[in-house]
Amino acid sequence: MQRIVTGEEMRKLDGKTIEKLGIPALVLMERAAAESVNALQMWKEKAGHILVLAGTGNNGGDGLAVGRILLQKGFQVTVVLIGSREKLSEENSIQIRILENMGIPIKSKPEEKEYDIIVDALFGTGLKRPLEGEYRETVEWINSAKEKGALVCSLDIPSGICSDTGKIQGCAVCADMTVAYGFAKRGELLDPGRQYTGQLLVRDIGIDYRKAVTGREEAAALQTEDIGKLLPARDPAGNKGTFGKVLLAAGSSGMCGAAVLSGKSAFRSGAGMVMILTPECNRQIIQQALPEAILSTYDTVPEEGQIRQALQWADVLAAGPGMGQKPAGKETLRLLLQNVECPMVLDADALNMIAEDEEMQQCFAAARKRAGREKVVITPHPGELCRLAGSFMENYKEDRFQVAEQVRKQLECVVVSKDAVTVTLSPDGKGMLLNPSGNDAMATAGSGDVLTGLIGGLIAQGGGCYELAGLAVYLHGLAGDLAALGRARGVMAGDLTEEIPRVFLQYQGER
Repeated sequence: MQRIVTGEEMRKLDGKTIEKLGIPALVLMERAAAESVNALQMWKEKAGHILVLAGTGNNGGDGLAVGRILLQKGFQVTVVLIGSREKLSEENSIQIRILENMGIPIKSKPEEKEYDIIVDALFGTGLKRPLEGEYRETVEWINSAKEKGALVCSLDIPSGICSDTGKIQGCAVCADMTVAYGFAKRGELLDPGRQYTGQLLVRDIGIDYRKAVTGREEAAALQTEDIGKLLPARDPAGNKGTFGKVLLAAGSSGMCGAAVLSGKSAFRSGAGMVMILTPECNRQIIQQALPEAILSTYDTVPEEGQIRQALQWADVLAAGPGMGQKPAGKETLRLLLQNVECPMVLDADALNMIAEDEEMQQCFAAARKRAGREKVVITPHPGELCRLAGSFMENYKEDRFQVAEQVRKQLECVVVSKDAVTVTLSPDGKGMLLNPSGNDAMATAGSGDVLTGLIGGLIAQGGGCYELAGLAVYLHGLAGDLAALGRARGVMAGDLTEEIPRVFLQYQGER
């Protein structure tokens, strides 16, 4: 997994590494500069004239060291310090003194000429205010130079991006490449920050993660080598009953497609059996579209005995896709919540009914208590998350983590906060998985239904619900990436289910 930190966590990581390991800040700075220069080597053929723009803090010190090393390697480099020398950090002052001792000129503003590569070292993770004055002018100049053909490399994080939220603070450098020191920063993976980060290269500079005092036990992004480690094991002597049984409560009149998509993705996850609980009016279509599924149908609402029998059979309950919020859907959900004891995944209409009905909230709380909070997963999109929190979309846009954290505390379960970058929170608040896969072609009707079935199918095969929910999100995104290769913006939800096996074939063997 790729570790992810906030700006404050990074500050503590730096401090603890310096304090407990005794590694001087200047040594870390030199390591950061060396790694940055190594990364810049990929642009060696285009490195006619390199401009280093350094601020007055330690990020600027990194940039000054980069400029020095590049000069020593024979590159043509211009070094510019933006800001007053009276505000220099201690390490930055040392880097300036070294350059001056070497007779290397340090300019106060870039010359009006074309540069092939621009190194952005204006601000690092500590920026907490909107850029203004000469800093804003410099960032705008960098972006203008990029439009004219210059390649831009940001050190640690693009200047102007909030390291915690990914928000643009007034304006921001739009980098082609960012060299992150030690760990990826949260703002580099979240929009709009990730759109400004370019190619993200995380480089080890000797910072010890274990010495940090952070708010979370682990914040990370899955990588392809994690797939094989997290996928439930397959017993060569297993059968359809031992590979997991999914009870899928989905579909309503005119909405049977959600049941088909969820059911198919549950099968594609490797689950052995899928039973779909749905109105009788959906029988013919589902049997034609997904003959592998077992059907348990009802005319108006299911009987409680029917619900109990289905739940006793199941290893996991997945409920919500296409259920609707009419009385029949509400009664079905109520009966399910009153009788479920196995792990459950709730999505879509199930979440809306819980958000809007106090009795349903009580049923959910009782079901969570029986199953255990670590075995309950909810998958809200932004609107559903806000309804569950009793919040407004403006609050979500301001700080989505605060809204998601509120729902996690309120419902005490695994929260999969769906968005362009989906975030999965563990029920104890110590774990967070940010998903790096996927693309905008996946923003299509039914995509969430596919994810619900995928999560349910993986959980049915055994394992921790938090880890498997995060894995399902990652696999879902990888399937979307494969689907977009041949379809571009024309991806449909059904295409995702067809690509899931290809994801397994391509990645499940990686270690």
